[in-house]
Amino acid sequence: MNDILIIHIGAGIHNRKRSKEYKHLFQKALSKSSIHESSEIIESSPLTNTGYGSSLNLLGKVECDASFIRGDNMGSLVNVTSKCPTNEMFRVYEELGKMYSLDPDLSPPIMVNYPSLKNIIPGIDDGNQEELISPQARDNYELYKDKVFQGKLPQFVSDTIGITHIDANGVITVVASSGGNMLKMPGRIGCAGVIGAGIAYKKYNDCEISCMCSGNGEQIIKHSLAREIVSSIHNIDPDKYNEYFKKLLSDLGQKDKLYVGFIIVLKWGSKVRLLYGHTTESFYFGFRVHDKTRVIFSYAEEVDKLTFGEYKLV
Repeated sequence: MNDILIIHIGAGIHNRKRSKEYKHLFQKALSKSSIHESSEIIESSPLTNTGYGSSLNLLGKVECDASFIRGDNMGSLVNVTSKCPTNEMFRVYEELGKMYSLDPDLSPPIMVNYPSLKNIIPGIDDGNQEELISPQARDNYELYKDKVFQGKLPQFVSDTIGITHIDANGVITVVASSGGNMLKMPGRIGCAGVIGAGIAYKKYNDCEISCMCSGNGEQIIKHSLAREIVSSIHNIDPDKYNEYFKKLLSDLGQKDKLYVGFIIVLKWGSKVRLLYGHTTESFYFGFRVHDKTRVIFSYAEEVDKLTFGEYKLV
């Protein structure tokens, strides 16, 4: 089969006046043949909240989280200071793999704090923060830094971007990265850094299911949302997906309404189906199949209610 690439740039509130810029960003990223190339484009853009242009924490610094799943391999890198957190994560785990291959009795770590590797893996440093901070991120920080904890912060697209790639051999890779919410507590780890929350993958007989989540990171972590979805959806009649997700999000959000978005990819042999849903005001994503790309700007059909849809990719 030809490879399939799926990208989302977060669930929240997107600026409709910048729709042309968002569409161009998707088209450029989807034209690439690997996660390494496409993630670099997404993360280097000031339009997304990861890598360059990330939201700043309380101290005016960039701290990103990233994670990946590829078959039985997985890893998470938190508090990353890099323009391209995804590629830096893969580099770090490649180095860790080499180290741990020398002693088969040792299990390589699944979650690592990036700054703690400074004297262990070459190329780890605090980075030049000014190279990571966009003018817009700096302006937002200066405008709102004195209003934190006062209930006066605006709602932004503040969480995870995600990429799912199915290569020509059918191997699925899922990644997530994020700069976290604006004026977050330094050291805070968001759902992009928690496997099972921001991303998850599971195989049931001949069906492979992956999920990417975005939105309110604390809610996503609390409910292990991506894992919850991949662990239950295989039992659901396809005609009842919409009904099921409405009930799931309602049940999970009884005390605190969920502000989230998700993309699920179901693969049966050569057949691939994409499901998406969000309770946020908007959710932007796109996909490439057989060199044909499509960009979707999904907007809430009803405030605080689930907007749901699906696409048959192959």
